[in-house]
Amino acid sequence: MDLVRDTKSIIEEGEKEEENKDRISNLPDELIHHIVSFLDMKYAVQTSALSHKWEHIWTSTRCLNFNSCAFRTPRLFAKFVKDALSHQNNHVEESKVQLTLTGAATPSVVKSIVNNVYLHNVRDLNMTWLTTRKFHQFPECLFSSDTLKHLTLATGDQSFYLHKASCIPKVAWNFPALETLCLRSMHLGDKGDESLDLFSKCVNLRDLTLHNCCMYGLKIFNICAPELSNLTIRATSYPDVVNVVAPKLENLTASVRGTINRFPFKYVSLQLSTEGFDSLEKVNLSLSMPYYEPKRFFPLLLSLFQKIHSTKYLVINLDIIETLSLCLDQLSLEPSPFDNLKCLKINMVSQKQKDHIPTVPTQVRNYFLENSPSATLIMDLPQVPQKRSRQQEDDETMAKKVAKLKTEKKQPETAAQGKRLL
Repeated sequence: MDLVRDTKSIIEEGEKEEENKDRISNLPDELIHHIVSFLDMKYAVQTSALSHKWEHIWTSTRCLNFNSCAFRTPRLFAKFVKDALSHQNNHVEESKVQLTLTGAATPSVVKSIVNNVYLHNVRDLNMTWLTTRKFHQFPECLFSSDTLKHLTLATGDQSFYLHKASCIPKVAWNFPALETLCLRSMHLGDKGDESLDLFSKCVNLRDLTLHNCCMYGLKIFNICAPELSNLTIRATSYPDVVNVVAPKLENLTASVRGTINRFPFKYVSLQLSTEGFDSLEKVNLSLSMPYYEPKRFFPLLLSLFQKIHSTKYLVINLDIIETLSLCLDQLSLEPSPFDNLKCLKINMVSQKQKDHIPTVPTQVRNYFLENSPSATLIMDLPQVPQKRSRQQEDDETMAKKVAKLKTEKKQPETAAQGKRLL
């Protein structure tokens, strides 16, 4: 019995020693920095009190997360951002800065924060402005930086509020080094504006994403970017015309119809203008079928297909097929615009009727493939789960019962062996 007690004592002491060991501090520095990068900077700074090793960890993290909700006032937050950036090591320009503004952040406070971020030549900025106000006016200084390479801007507005007023300055943005730009829930331009050209000075822009942006009432929205390779545009409402001048565009993803029904038809449909897409490789178009007058989108689709005729890979959804199918007689008279098509993929929505598999009318198939007879047609059908037979269900139930009985049988045997050892 003494041997047993001594053994238990040794085990308990070893367990206590293991519990007291600082395992996190013994991790590789790269892994520690990765863990800290997920923390808000306010709490990342507080890790300096953990031990001597952690004292300067936060000053060299590659992802700086700043959230104003952790501060009583916006001015205190602005001061913290300034101090935290000034204590970063010499590689701060290689870090990714994420700014989340909440509460009553004033334009002057936002301007102060942005100026401090740009002062350190940050190359990657992700900024979200969440507030109870329905109007955001981003400071003009935000849209000028010689070093910024990646920018994401977003607001917390609901899409049906976005038609109130523009939240950005209506001048060409000065980002000569910018490569990636993502705008989310932003209002671009005001009703009655003749034209808006934001990206003409972004001479190195390669990836542009406009997600849930509102261009209601704008006549022409220009996307002029000589190096643009990837364009994604899914808007709540569209201008009269989206004019794209991008000779190196390879990938285009677009929603044909805006996401708000309350606007007039011309503001919920994508009207594309272009000088030609000579480098186009892949196009992904989606249409959410309207509940009323879906035939209105038929001529719009034909116009879009003419603009993207040089694409090699075309992805469309089932609603586009159904819209074209409403005017088969007219479609049969239209020549196929696709001469270089290698693959046509049709994405199907989840089916409610398991036995119903949508078909592509011959007229629709010919419209896409007549001039590209060697192209591959792929119909991405939804996976309908197969119903298991009664025998399969009985076998599975029996297997579970057998496994449970084996487990219950082993438990008394294990307990008995434990008593014999003591």
